Amino acid sequence: MIVKLELSPDSTFLSQLIYEGILYALYSVPGSSFRLDEVDLPDDFLHKAYSEMDDGRINEISIVLTGNDRIEKFLESLKIQERPSKKTYRELIKLLKEKCKDISLRKEITLQTRRSGDNIFLDKPDCSNLAAPQLFKIDRYTGISMLETGLTSKQLGLKSSPEAVLIGLMGIYSSHITTIRQQNSTYHYFVFLSPDEVVDVLSSGDHFKLKSIYSIKELLRDLLSTTLRSSVVSEVMVLEVMLSTKIRSELESKNLDKVDFNVFKISPEGQTYKIYETIPITVYRKPMFYEVLLKRGIKADEVCEKLYEALSPDGVIMEALASFNSRNKYSEADAILRGVLGLYKFVSLADAQGLFQFLRSLEEARTLLKDDRRAHYRVEEYARIERSLI
Repeated sequence: MIVKLELSPDSTFLSQLIYEGILYALYSVPGSSFRLDEVDLPDDFLHKAYSEMDDGRINEISIVLTGNDRIEKFLESLKIQERPSKKTYRELIKLLKEKCKDISLRKEITLQTRRSGDNIFLDKPDCSNLAAPQLFKIDRYTGISMLETGLTSKQLGLKSSPEAVLIGLMGIYSSHITTIRQQNSTYHYFVFLSPDEVVDVLSSGDHFKLKSIYSIKELLRDLLSTTLRSSVVSEVMVLEVMLSTKIRSELESKNLDKVDFNVFKISPEGQTYKIYETIPITVYRKPMFYEVLLKRGIKADEVCEKLYEALSPDGVIMEALASFNSRNKYSEADAILRGVLGLYKFVSLADAQGLFQFLRSLEEARTLLKDDRRAHYRVEEYARIERSLI
């Protein structure tokens, strides 16, 4: 199959989702070739790509298809008679994995976002007769709205071919991190290579480079999956990534200085979804704050490991942060949050005052808890962390 890439690699969710599906196919299916504007995939790539999907990972995709998603027409276009047991992306992808061997595809598709009439088409208009899933339409508030187009008060539909939907679903599978439920809210997290990284990888045509960068993305996804279950504070998420010795070692082994990612936090809203937050993350082999520590004669790797350990998912700092979402917020929670934000300032901007702020917050937390006998364990843990960094 020839896939012509006329879709702009940009920071919209739709573009990142489609390109993630392309990268997943290139990563998991041998015998492909690629360049910036075109991908050549084996005829049986769909079978191989869906067959490679991990069942445990599919089961983690707890995203509901909305009432507006007409998957029956999509499945009919693929000549699949069965229907998912539940109207979820998990069950839909499971069904496609089971039936992918019998699905026939066109030999050439064109991924794009071209307007014709009242619709935007993800493939050639004569091949795009399906309404795209609502998750694909999440950028509707940040789309084309220039005055000269006459679209400031007009809503356009998003039409797709079956092939483009199949690629987008591969993107959902490979980019989904986790789902977090808090009281009355549900958030779905996705991680993508940044548009610049996508352009760099595809324009290289280098399979080794693709596999190197993609493997780091997979490592990042696993790390974020664990981190987000402990804290949904975005600064903590970035800290965990930048302090991870495992990811830095991977960059070292792949001879990469840095890799840029985008993390999307989205939530259901009625019959559709909205983007709640977009978090750029850059992973460095040698972060800037390393230089600050080295100039002070401090072993940067050791400090990094101790800070990473201090922020472990089952540690006392994460416990204090998690209390913000409970009925019994810890008395020292505000101090710990200020300290973590200071640490984020140190790690992201190499501002040494941020590290001192983190240490002061540990001291403040101990002071706040000195008369609380029930919090003796937390006092001892804060003291241990402080001692390990002084």
